[in-house]
Amino acid sequence: MSEIKEAVGEIKSAVAQSKTDTLEAVDKRLSEIKEAAAKENARLEEEVKQLNEDGVKANKTLAEIAEEIKELKAGKGRFGAMVTEEAKDTRQIIAEGFEACFDEIKSFKYGNAVKVEHKAVGTMTGLNNLTGNVVQTALNVFPTRGRRRSRIRDLVQVIPTATGAWKYYRQNTPIGEGSFGFQTTHGALKNQMDYDYTEVTATADFLAAFVVIARQMLQDLPFMQTQVTSDLVEDYNRAESTVFFNQLTAAATGNNTAGQTVYAEKIIQWIANLLEADREPTGIVTSAANWATLMNTKPSDYSLPGGNAVTISADGTVYFMGMPVYVANSAYIGTNRTLIGDFNYAKIIQAEGLTTNIYEQDSDNVRRNLVTIKTEARVALAILRTDAFIYGVNS
Repeated sequence: MSEIKEAVGEIKSAVAQSKTDTLEAVDKRLSEIKEAAAKENARLEEEVKQLNEDGVKANKTLAEIAEEIKELKAGKGRFGAMVTEEAKDTRQIIAEGFEACFDEIKSFKYGNAVKVEHKAVGTMTGLNNLTGNVVQTALNVFPTRGRRRSRIRDLVQVIPTATGAWKYYRQNTPIGEGSFGFQTTHGALKNQMDYDYTEVTATADFLAAFVVIARQMLQDLPFMQTQVTSDLVEDYNRAESTVFFNQLTAAATGNNTAGQTVYAEKIIQWIANLLEADREPTGIVTSAANWATLMNTKPSDYSLPGGNAVTISADGTVYFMGMPVYVANSAYIGTNRTLIGDFNYAKIIQAEGLTTNIYEQDSDNVRRNLVTIKTEARVALAILRTDAFIYGVNS
C-alpha cells in the first residue's frame, strides 16, 4: 500500500506540474495573440486614416466614407472577439481536460498499461501480388513489361454495329456462270451471265477479363487503380490481336508459293502473287526475326538495289516496296512467318466498344472489402475475302 500511495503522490505532483507548465504556455500564447491583435488594430487604424485622406482626394461623399470605415471597424471587432474567445476556450479546455482525467490517473497501478487511443490499425495486403512493402514513393511509376508494337487494330478498320450479328455477302469463286461475247450476227441473242454470293455472319462475343483487388491495396497505392486498368487494356489488345491474327492467318488462301531463298525476294514474289489475283496489298506483318533479316539484306543478295526496295520514315517505320512493315510478336503470326494482304478486306465488328468498369458490389466484395475491375468489348473479325491475304514462311 505504501508503494501505491507513493506512486499516487508522484502522479499528483506530475499532474500539478503539468497543469502549471501548460497554463504558463497558454499565458505565453495569449500574450503573443494579444500582441498580434494590437498590431492588427494599429494597421486597421492606419487604413481608416488613409481611407479618409483618399476619400477627400477622390471627392467621395461622407456616407460612402462612413460605410467603408464601418466595414473596417467591424472586421477589427471580429478579430478582437476572436482572440478573446480563442484564448478563453483554450485555457478552459485544458483545465477541464486535466480535471476530467485526474481520477483515472489517480487510479494508476504499477504493472498496468496506460490506455492510449489511436486510429484503428488496418490490415494491408497486396493479395500476394506485391513483393516488398506497401509504401507509396515519390515515383508513382511502374517499371512495366514491354508494350506490344503492333496490334490488329493498327491494320484493320473497326465497324460499330447495333447488334452482335453482322452479315455480309461474299462473292463466290468462280463468280457465277456465263461470259461476255460479241454479237456477231444482227438480231442474235446476247450472252447472259449470273453471279453467285454466299451469306456470311460474323457473330460478336465479349472478350473480357476482370481483376479482384483489395480496397486496402488501392488506398495504400493510389496509383494502383490506374496501373491495373492500363494492364487490363494492354492484355485485352494482346488477346484480341492474338485471336484475330490467328484467324486471319488460318483463313488466308492467297498463293504463298515463292521459289526464292532470300527473304526480300520472297516478299516481292508474294506481292506479285497478290497483284496477279487483282489484289492491292496494303501492309506486311512479320516477326522480329524476319524484320532483322529484311533490314540486313544487302544489295548483292537480290537484284534490286536496297535503297529502291527498303525505306525508313522519320518515325522509324520501315517501308518495303512502298508498303509499311509491321513488326508483330511471334504469338500473333508465328516465328519466321509473314502475313501480306489487302487489309481493307478484314473488319473488326464491334457491338460494344472497349470499356473498363469498377464494381464494389460484385459477389461478396462488400463483406471482404474487395473491388472488381473489369475490361471487355464485344467484337468479332469479319474476313471479307480470304484470297486477299497470303501467309508465307521464311524457312
